[in-house]
Order: sequence, then C-alpha cells, then structure tokens
Amino acid sequence: MMRLKTLFLGLLVLLLSTSGLLANGFNLNGFGARAASMGGAFVGLADDFTAVFWNPAGLAQLKKGTFGLTGDLLIPSGTYTLDTFSMQTNTKYYPAGLVGYFQPIGDRVVVGLGAYTLSGLGANWNNTGLEAALVSPYSTTLFTPAITPYNWNSMIGSISITPAVAVKITDQIFVGATFNINYGFFKINEWAQYTTIPLTPPVLLNFGQATLDVKGWGYGATFGLLVKPNDIISFGVTYRTASTFKLSGTQYIENLPLIGPYLEGSPTIPDTSNVTMNVTSPMWIAGGLSLKPIKRLTIDFDLQWTNWKKIDQLTIVFNNAVWNAIGKMEQDMPFNWADKLQIRGGAEYRFGDFAVRAGYYHDPAPAPDETMNILIPSFTFNTITAGVGYHKGGIGFDLGLEYLMGESRTIAPAEDNIPGYYQFHILVPELSLTFGW
Repeated sequence: MMRLKTLFLGLLVLLLSTSGLLANGFNLNGFGARAASMGGAFVGLADDFTAVFWNPAGLAQLKKGTFGLTGDLLIPSGTYTLDTFSMQTNTKYYPAGLVGYFQPIGDRVVVGLGAYTLSGLGANWNNTGLEAALVSPYSTTLFTPAITPYNWNSMIGSISITPAVAVKITDQIFVGATFNINYGFFKINEWAQYTTIPLTPPVLLNFGQATLDVKGWGYGATFGLLVKPNDIISFGVTYRTASTFKLSGTQYIENLPLIGPYLEGSPTIPDTSNVTMNVTSPMWIAGGLSLKPIKRLTIDFDLQWTNWKKIDQLTIVFNNAVWNAIGKMEQDMPFNWADKLQIRGGAEYRFGDFAVRAGYYHDPAPAPDETMNILIPSFTFNTITAGVGYHKGGIGFDLGLEYLMGESRTIAPAEDNIPGYYQFHILVPELSLTFGW
C-alpha cells in the first residue's frame, strides 16, 4: 500500500509541475507521440501504455511491467482584428503530458496507475487597446477612471489521476476501466467593462481589471472494450463519463468599490468575493478500427464524439454578503456549445525496429458565433500529423509532430460574444519514452 501511495504522489507531482499546460482547445486531443502521429486514431489499436487514455481495455495486451512517459509542447499562435484594431497572442510554450506504470498480474489481468492532462483551454493576448475598440464611439477618457489596456488571458484545464485495471477475457476479447480523480482549475483575467450611473451628466463607471481564480475536484470513470478476431483486424469502443468539478476560489473586480458612493448609504464594498461554481467535463464516446493488411503496415480509423452540449452555461455564485446586498449574487457565463464528432485516421509502417507514421483528423468547433470570445476561443481544426519511432526489447522512443490549422472565424456582434476576425493555429511537438521489464 505504501509503494502504491508513493507512486500516486509521484505522478501527481510530475503532472502538477507542468500545469502551465494549456492550448487553445477545450479537451486536449490525445497523448503519446506514437498515437498522436497516427492522427490520434488509436481506440481500436491501444497497444501501449497510452491506452489508459485511449482505451483502457488495451492495457490487457501488455505482457510485462511497463513504465511510460510522454510529453507534448503546445505552441499556439493567434490574431484578432476588430475594425482597425489588431492584436496577437504572446509567444508561450505550454507543456502537457501523460505518465503511467502498468503491471501484469498473472496471464490475464493488468493493473496500474496513470496521470494525464485531460483538458486545456486558454489564451494570452498582447493587448494594446482592445477596450478602446470595444467602447467605440466613446472616448476612453470619458470613463471614471479612464480606461487603459487590461490583461486578457485565461488558463482552464484539468489533470486526471487514473487507477486502471484491464482483463483479457479470451484471446480475442479485452475489457478495461479506470477511476478518474480529476483536479480542475479555471483562471481568467479580463476587463470587467462598465456601468452607466444615471446622473446629470451620466457617469460611465469603469470597473477595471477582473480576475476569476477557482480550483476544485471532480470524479468519473472510463470503460473500454477491445476485440481482436485475428491478427489482421481489431476494433474498440471507449466511454468516458462526464465529470462535474466543484470549484471554489475568488473573484476580483478592481474598481467595484468605487460604486459605493453612488448607492444608498454609501456602503464600503470590497474588491474581492469568495465564489463557487460547477464545471462539467463532458462525456466522450469513441470507436476505432485497426487493420493490418500486410505484416508491417497498420491503418487506423476513429470516430470520437464529445457531448459539448452539456456545457450550456457556467454560473458563478458570489459568497460575499456586501456583494449580495448590492445585488451581485451570481453571474452567468453562456456557452451554448454543440455536440461534435471528430474524424481521425492514420497509419504506421515498420522497418524492423524503426517505424514511420502519419495521420489526419478533423476537429469541429463546438462554440457558436453568439458566444465566441478571445478568452475561450473555439476553432475548427484540420490537423496533419507525422512521426517516427524506435522500439527494441523493452525500450521505446517515439517522436511526433502535429500541426493544427484553425479555420478563421468572422464573428458578428451579439450580446454574449466579442465580435471580430479570429485566426489560430497550434504546433505540437511530442516525445514518448517506454521502458518494459
């Protein structure tokens, strides 16, 4: 028990040490340089340690104790334009990854522990005056205090710790499951906008910088089935349950105290409130087919469906008595996302101990125009992938590269969005190491 606890804590520390992780997509598109370079079409193959993510039934194929580590480096680049105003994202490098150890027990059972950065979304903009563009035709000097460029950045994601078990029912049928212990975090910096106070002349009160910072836990499970009728074909199905994160933290609004003198009794209003909110990581269902038409060639196809519609809106509940007394009890963040289906395909060709790989996947944007904004950006990605690998004995070394080409979006004004012209792409180099004994 002590050894398992030590391993658990070690995995958690390793994953938390990379918690600068995020890219500009809500759920990361998979792990393992081998799987990713095959277009992330791995549910029907799932024959290495990354099966803990793709299809836990595949872990039952491991014949010996296996430790694996894979790291991704996400390098996003985006531009935003509104009329004559334009800005770009700051250059950032966001690590993500998966680590795990899995041990056969007898001939039919494999147990182990994995950890990975399941979800990630974020943006870090080099803002040089977005606020002035948003309040046009007003001059920023008409506001109290005057509007200046504020920080616009976000970091939203989750880390999953996943005890796993997989069983070989027969030589052709494998099943597996993980219990998912999820740690989520949600931090957003943005302009808090303004309110109009009906005096003569009216006062445009600028609320200044706002920061929401919450963290918390959620729980779920993943179930997998893998069927291999023969050495030529295999197919698999994976079901990951939804997980609701119960988050708590703080909301800061820089100039909220300035509204006090305009209210009855001139109350003293703090700039920070404790808050709570629930965020759901959606259900994911995937099916995959793997074919080996000749001995050295493997071809994979996946369909992966995400229940994004579950993310209708997020409600932030403020737990400060003074904020509640002035009517600031909660705030809704509308999403109105739609369910989406990813299409993936890839191939691997082996030359002895070496392998070359390539793939493609289409990942449609879940966010509609009416809720699109710069802090929770959502794009349709067409992604090409490639990679190489070397495996000999119990040691494996894989390199991969993904290039996510985001389709540009032109967003018309609506109540809950930030209008403008959006462009985005992401480069993701990947490295995996495997040790078996």
